[in-house]
Amino acid sequence: MTREETADLVCRVQSGERAAFDAIFAAYQQQAVRTATLICRDQALAEDAVQEAFINCLLHIQTLKNPYGFATWFYKILTRCTWKLCKSNTDVAEPEQLPNTMAQEDVYPSEVYASYETLYQAICLLGTKQRTTIILYYFNDFSIKEIANILSVPEATVKTRLFAAKHRLQKFLKQEYGYKKEVFGYGKN
Repeated sequence: MTREETADLVCRVQSGERAAFDAIFAAYQQQAVRTATLICRDQALAEDAVQEAFINCLLHIQTLKNPYGFATWFYKILTRCTWKLCKSNTDVAEPEQLPNTMAQEDVYPSEVYASYETLYQAICLLGTKQRTTIILYYFNDFSIKEIANILSVPEATVKTRLFAAKHRLQKFLKQEYGYKKEVFGYGKN
């Protein structure tokens, strides 16, 4: 869905059209679950976070002044809900494979899937803030400026988190798996 289509739907929701919110939900729900699952490493918690985020979104959509900024605004809500649920649930198990939201939509040859699974496991070893920054940047295609807005931090902090996370990922993959390839286009052989 384009920014213009989303903005139109937001304006329609703000004017009281319930079906427009259903369309926004349909457009954002799957990616939101994927993002929350990658952040909190637990699909059930992620689904709860997404549900809470959409409820908050519906309750507060009248406060959104710029309908074109909906995605950033929504992901800010989603990130906060996900972090809150992750903090309250300390029994999150270490993932053994890609979450179902990754596997059901994407069809990869087995060797590509294995490398994605390896990368996913490495990402799960990052701290929550670095993991969230990597996910928003590489999996959701947000700009550094948008991520700074979502996380309520300066752009320099986003850049630092990206740099540190990419360095940790490269180091882990090199140590554990002997990968000499660059991780996320970063590093030297």
